[in-house]
Amino acid sequence: MKKFSPVAAIWIAWFVTAANLVVAKYAVPYITSALFIFLSCAGAVVLFTPYLIKTGGWKVIFNRKLFWQFLGLGTLGTALPMTVFMIALNYTTPTNGAILNQFEIVYSIILSWLLLKERPTTKQIGGSALVIIGVTLLLWQAGFSVQLKGDLMIVGCLWMFQLSHIFAKKLPSTMEPAQIAAARALFALPALFLLIIYVAATQELVFQPAPVLWWTLAFSAVINYFAGNTFWYYAIRHMDLSKASAIILSYPVMTFVLSVLLGLDKITVFKVLGLVLAMAGAYIVTGIVSKQGEATK
Repeated sequence: MKKFSPVAAIWIAWFVTAANLVVAKYAVPYITSALFIFLSCAGAVVLFTPYLIKTGGWKVIFNRKLFWQFLGLGTLGTALPMTVFMIALNYTTPTNGAILNQFEIVYSIILSWLLLKERPTTKQIGGSALVIIGVTLLLWQAGFSVQLKGDLMIVGCLWMFQLSHIFAKKLPSTMEPAQIAAARALFALPALFLLIIYVAATQELVFQPAPVLWWTLAFSAVINYFAGNTFWYYAIRHMDLSKASAIILSYPVMTFVLSVLLGLDKITVFKVLGLVLAMAGAYIVTGIVSKQGEATK
């Protein structure tokens, strides 16, 4: 990994992020969402095991002082929001999911204001307004169809990602990218296991073996949770965070392209405008935060 270019790493993470929602869309008819994420994370942990044994990474991951950080990262960064995302894909499209995900920027500003007492600037408010308008266009197009249900589920769970970032920031700077990715996958399992038990007790667990299910599980475990997360953490540890964020924020474009090419979505004026406005707002807010961060160094 050390010989890998950080720029190449972030572009790989970009493509994996873009493709992940498309792949998950194919899997939703065949398996319960929590079970899919559980098997994906468990598979990633298995793949990480040789590396963790070789480098002594298990000692770091099972450090009692880091338990709550890891649990918060795994639960709020993967288990709960990704389960909601996958459930939402029963009703909405991968493109909508990717565009709506930009609303996380708005949650970031709100939580910073409430928890850290950081008052948003005029530009931050303006950028957030663009994101909100872009998201509103998608919700407006959905009307009162079942798609609206999926869209609202995604918007409603994005605050979890922001809280998970707080736990991630408290992790030691000496941790290797693969160790963070492994811990995130491992500590997502407890919450996912409880969700599976709940679904099994209240309704029927879905698991329909099919070629589609096997390749989507393989992609999710190997490409997303194992490789994708490792490349992401590697990139942000070895390049300017503002540049990494600028690249990763553009992933909805690739999600849109893949969804259209695969027949999972259609090109509409609302989607194009929503995509442009949401990404523009996200770029404005991210650019401001990056400049503030550089000013405090």
